[in-house]
Amino acid sequence: MKWLVIVFALLVAGAILGPVSSGNAGYVLLQFAGWSVETSVIALAIMIIVVTVAIALVVAIIRAFFNRTRRGGRWFSKRRQLKADELITEGLKSLLQQDYLSALQAFEKANKKQSTNSHAALASYAAQQAGELGKSEFWREQAGKSYSETGWILDVKKVSDAQQEDPENAARQMTVVLEREPKDQQTWRLATQVYKTAKHWQQLARLLPSIEKYANYSAEELSELKRQISYQRFVEEGTKGNNALLEYWNSLSKNERGMDVIRLSYAAALKHFGKKEACAKITYKGLKRDEISIEQANQSGLLVANYPKLVEYVQDTLKRNPEHTGFLKALSLLAIDSKDYSLAQRALKKLIEKAPDAENYKLLGDVYNSLGDSQLAANAYQKALA
Repeated sequence: MKWLVIVFALLVAGAILGPVSSGNAGYVLLQFAGWSVETSVIALAIMIIVVTVAIALVVAIIRAFFNRTRRGGRWFSKRRQLKADELITEGLKSLLQQDYLSALQAFEKANKKQSTNSHAALASYAAQQAGELGKSEFWREQAGKSYSETGWILDVKKVSDAQQEDPENAARQMTVVLEREPKDQQTWRLATQVYKTAKHWQQLARLLPSIEKYANYSAEELSELKRQISYQRFVEEGTKGNNALLEYWNSLSKNERGMDVIRLSYAAALKHFGKKEACAKITYKGLKRDEISIEQANQSGLLVANYPKLVEYVQDTLKRNPEHTGFLKALSLLAIDSKDYSLAQRALKKLIEKAPDAENYKLLGDVYNSLGDSQLAANAYQKALA
């Protein structure tokens, strides 16, 4: 802009001094829409200067007005904010693509549009990753305390990047991040995934109240997470010795042992260690006390025929309510476990009359296969896929 003003001034000066020095000021004829004006070159140049100065003054006055008024200030501020936000988004995308130089340039431009400590902190991190150590230190000084705040965001990203390649290291870094007591959903969901990958089930059990509060999981997701944590804790204890699993179960309070998630997890761990009769006994007691449902027992694969009282309980319930789909399914699973495939076939055919779903047809196909009837098995599998 400054050079344009200088060039314009030189042209005007030439237009004035040239004719004057030659002794011939000349004239200019202007015609527009039926109007005509005849004037000298010098007069025209003076008019142009006057008009230009007037326009510049008007623009300056308008700009000063907008800058001084609340509305004008907000307009310009909002415009700068939007541009800065666009540049920050661009820089973060470059960070994810590990294009640190482009990220640095974007953050620097964003800071010019709107100077904040957070922008400076991001620029410092990008400069460090790009190998620009001098710039990194400069921006870090500009950021001040915000560097540590923004560093927390970057630490979360480091944990996310490391969780697959080095789960133990990611878990250690995650512990440091959680010391800052974050309350956002993203961090707590990442923590859940990191500790699951690293198999730190005891840590997850301790963090479960915070996960439930901040991770914003659905009821189904939270229930499954609790089941996984509980089951893995029992498995961990079971590896410590022959009686370790029972001792851990007995160490729980009566209320805890009455929770469906804990009872099902204990039964599943017993089955995992080959203690099928104990698994069936725990399942039976849970059903009798209404601590677990027959549907939960079916889905968990805990119905084994090693405990006669469990089989009798299912059969007695079906005598009272022969159309109950949950207990029909349970009877078929118990029959399959005891290799009584004829009983399993009858139970499944009756079940399919009430609930003709893919899982039940798949089980019927397995039973027909065990009975040696490949044609009926193929028919059942075909219906399962329909």
